[in-house]
Amino acid sequence: MSENEFEQFLHTNIPITEAMGISVTEFTKSRVILVAKLKPNINDKLTAFGGSINTLMTICGWSMVFVNIKEIDPKAQIVIKKSNINYRAPIREDFTAECEILEDETRREFLETYTKHNKSRLDLKVVIKNKETVFAEYEGQYVVFK
Repeated sequence: MSENEFEQFLHTNIPITEAMGISVTEFTKSRVILVAKLKPNINDKLTAFGGSINTLMTICGWSMVFVNIKEIDPKAQIVIKKSNINYRAPIREDFTAECEILEDETRREFLETYTKHNKSRLDLKVVIKNKETVFAEYEGQYVVFK
């Protein structure tokens, strides 16, 4: 699935992604990058709303799980089990969430567990940053099941 196809998938299946102005700039098994526009996500302080930041980061992690599991099982169900977010600085611009799986071993274990038990979990980190500032850090545990 290409970045454009996945973006349309998100907008159709998770409608808030379209309302938030989310676009997909990278969608690979090792890295997912999503961008949200500031304007539809602004709060009364003229910065990005915390709920929008959390939503973008949650969906970014969910997207990483999606790109890795759907090749093995297109009908796999993906849910967020728990998450933690640290808001480090106010966001006054369009914002980009990035999630990476740096270890092939992590991916292999996740997929092997799913194949063996029809269920698996994946702990992921997502960050929102620009060249100078880390705005938010997120850790989420996602569960996949048949």
